[in-house]
Amino acid sequence: MIANGGPMTKNLILTLAVALLAAACTPKKGVLKGSSGVDGAADGTLAGLSYSEGDDMSEGDIRDARFQGVPELEKVFFDYDQYNLTAEATATLRANAAWLKQHPEFQFLIEGHADERGTAEYNLALGQKRAKIVREYYVSAGVTPGSIGTISYGKERPDCTDGSEGCDRGNRRAVTLIATKKP
Repeated sequence: MIANGGPMTKNLILTLAVALLAAACTPKKGVLKGSSGVDGAADGTLAGLSYSEGDDMSEGDIRDARFQGVPELEKVFFDYDQYNLTAEATATLRANAAWLKQHPEFQFLIEGHADERGTAEYNLALGQKRAKIVREYYVSAGVTPGSIGTISYGKERPDCTDGSEGCDRGNRRAVTLIATKKP
């Protein structure tokens, strides 16, 4: 039996708390590790990037396909430290969704991005939330869920690097790409 609040009890409780915290921070199954596939990765890998386990498009589908942008699909921009859709973003997504529904032969990948502020881990999570909210919009608009995957690059792929607010705003984005090679 454990003594009433003695040093040994406190150490045991502290050890258990640290172990639980470490277990909660362990990466989940939904993290891509060292796989290749999305065009433009500097080293040809997706190491450290995340996809969502809830996506109908599997990690293998994302890894095996090649994706590219098309002029008809516009980027969606977000406010600082936010992933909710603005009226402007919703209008853009409405037009994008119409195009996606006219092209069911493609698979789509939504990239989530963040500006340079914040830690790499925080920005990966924020980028994933941005990609997921765009995916949810597309699905609610009638795009086939199984054709859409998401990935987050966090702050790792900025469009602009001059550090201005206009530059940062351009980096807080979600980009919809099409697969040029079906898995």
